Amino acid sequence: MAESRRVIERGRYYEDFKVGDLYRHHWGRTLTDGEAQLFATATMNAVPLYFNKLHAQALGHEVPPVHPLLVMNVVFGMTVEDLSERAIAHLGYWNMTFPRFVYPGDTLLSSSEVLDKRESGSKPDRGIVHVRTTGVNQRGEEVCVYERKILVKKRAFHGGV
Repeated sequence: MAESRRVIERGRYYEDFKVGDLYRHHWGRTLTDGEAQLFATATMNAVPLYFNKLHAQALGHEVPPVHPLLVMNVVFGMTVEDLSERAIAHLGYWNMTFPRFVYPGDTLLSSSEVLDKRESGSKPDRGIVHVRTTGVNQRGEEVCVYERKILVKKRAFHGGV
């Protein structure tokens, strides 16, 4: 007797996005001091706020905060399965803000709202989806907000059901 397999596809096609939809991305992620320091070191960051405890304390922080670009990358990473598994390209980021500092031990959560979508003007097999992503800490305080546009495949042109 042959075993049947079920194929599970991830991501969404252009047709699956609806203006106004809100995606609450899975899991969340707790940032550690080790990864914050590793990020500052690996990116050769020259701003002592993010790697020097005495400097951070002189500026009113108990410990060095997490670099905002690490925060953005963590928030963005949580969106991939819902928004861009089927992306052809990322078309840019806009209106990026970091309203609050993130500190080691904070847990980040992410959600995205579909602001707009339109079919590509030059290629019928794709469309552009405009979203706003918001990252919050464990207290629900916004720590990262940005908009981006994603070029996404259409189902009919890629064998989707």
